[in-house]
Amino acid sequence: MSREDCGGPRLRQTLGVVAVGEGYAVLAADRASGCAACSARSGCGAGALAEMTGGRQILRLPNALPLAPGDQVVVSMESGAFLGAALRAYLLPPLALAATAAVSAAAGLPDLATAALCLPALGLALLPLWAAERRGRLGGSLRIEERVADGAA
Repeated sequence: MSREDCGGPRLRQTLGVVAVGEGYAVLAADRASGCAACSARSGCGAGALAEMTGGRQILRLPNALPLAPGDQVVVSMESGAFLGAALRAYLLPPLALAATAAVSAAAGLPDLATAALCLPALGLALLPLWAAERRGRLGGSLRIEERVADGAA
């Protein structure tokens, strides 16, 4: 499958198969396989999440391939979907807080009032991320592309 299938470039990652069920596969990625800077544990949010899950990120995806636990597979995601999720999660909330603080300061509101306005602004800024997750749009573009041949990982 080419990088341009399905409307554009895709991000790819090799993951291990932990379990297989009827029409799905449970996959796991060690933290080190997903991040080149994994030695920076103290400042890494993904690292904190990985530590809570025992160093592994677990994912359940639909599967039509003949897989068995221990196999390696290539999982891909449309780069546009990844960018959209990253913008909703990492850009929108700080922008909402900065805009709220700037408007409050321009209006001459005291710090306590500014802080009180920032809390609902943050909640509203997280709504698009929550809505996308509920509709399955964040993880919905993830798919298993192929099984990695033995010895090719």
